[in-house]
Amino acid sequence: MSTMCEASLDLTLIIPALNEASIIQRTLGELKQYVEDELPTKTCEILVVDDGSTDSMANIVEEMAKTDSSIQLVSHRYNMGRGRAIRTGFENARGRFVICLDADLSYAPWHILKLLEPLETDQADITLASAYHPDGKVENVPFSRAKMSLWGNRILSAGVHGKLNTVTCIVRGYNRHALESMELVSDGKDLHLEVIQKATLFGLRLKEVPAHLKWRDRQRGKSKKSGFLFRIPFLAMSSTITSHLVYNYVLRPGPILLVPVLGLVLLTVVGVLTLALTWFYKFAFDPGGLGVAKLYTTFRDTLLSGSLTLTLVVAAALTSFIFIAFYFASQQSKKNFEELYVLVSRMNNRVKDLEKKLGA
Repeated sequence: MSTMCEASLDLTLIIPALNEASIIQRTLGELKQYVEDELPTKTCEILVVDDGSTDSMANIVEEMAKTDSSIQLVSHRYNMGRGRAIRTGFENARGRFVICLDADLSYAPWHILKLLEPLETDQADITLASAYHPDGKVENVPFSRAKMSLWGNRILSAGVHGKLNTVTCIVRGYNRHALESMELVSDGKDLHLEVIQKATLFGLRLKEVPAHLKWRDRQRGKSKKSGFLFRIPFLAMSSTITSHLVYNYVLRPGPILLVPVLGLVLLTVVGVLTLALTWFYKFAFDPGGLGVAKLYTTFRDTLLSGSLTLTLVVAAALTSFIFIAFYFASQQSKKNFEELYVLVSRMNNRVKDLEKKLGA
């Protein structure tokens, strides 16, 4: 992450947005009203990060900024992804505290105070809005999509922290120390997982805040990809699901590999037992004596008659071995990454401190 602006305000609200011309004026208006009503003593800015929009959104924000100095606009020349837009917001934020919100305010403005309070009272370095918290709520979201998101967060939680209910939500709060401590690199939605992973590495305090997710317009939740198949929630979310699972595998391969490994081991055991019982039945009950010759012939006949079972057993055993090898390789890779990341971050912090001293 590039060097952040010096803190000169109390709070920065970051709104990463793409082609939101139809709602951006409403969103900024609601945020301005909320800040005036609920945070009258704080100096605030609303920073819109235009992630390469092709509609008139940037022009609308620019016009509003001409008459309101608290509204700021930073634009990407082309679409670079949600993660990059959030990082750009971090780099340009001037607040001691930073809160990131979604452009359509699916999480209403009242979440701002909920996220800000633990930061101001030094109870947390990062706060996370959690609709899947026991006290959270999800409303007006299609049932299938909501369930996929719920279970997806439960699976991903095992990889990044284990005690969080929601790990993929954009709505979060940060103090300046947390943002300056982490070097973030993700351009996509993986950034949400990266933040938690790196915050945990540095011992930053995470706190979930029960949240209320309410889609204002269910049409806005549909995939932007064209075609009938992409109206199916799983396919519409396929790229996000895939990227999150890949990142989760890198962070903690155990939970991802556990199910296939257990399935393959079970298949191997069942196959071996099937072959063993078949051989025993032939050896014990087929005509002839119980000598070495019968032992050999019944064993050979069992393998020949059960060639398909034998093939499956060998394939399952080899595949499970490969998965286990992947697990150990990933564990070593994860360890090396964490050590290298901590080392580079410490060096980077020392460089920043040196630059400040030389600048002073």
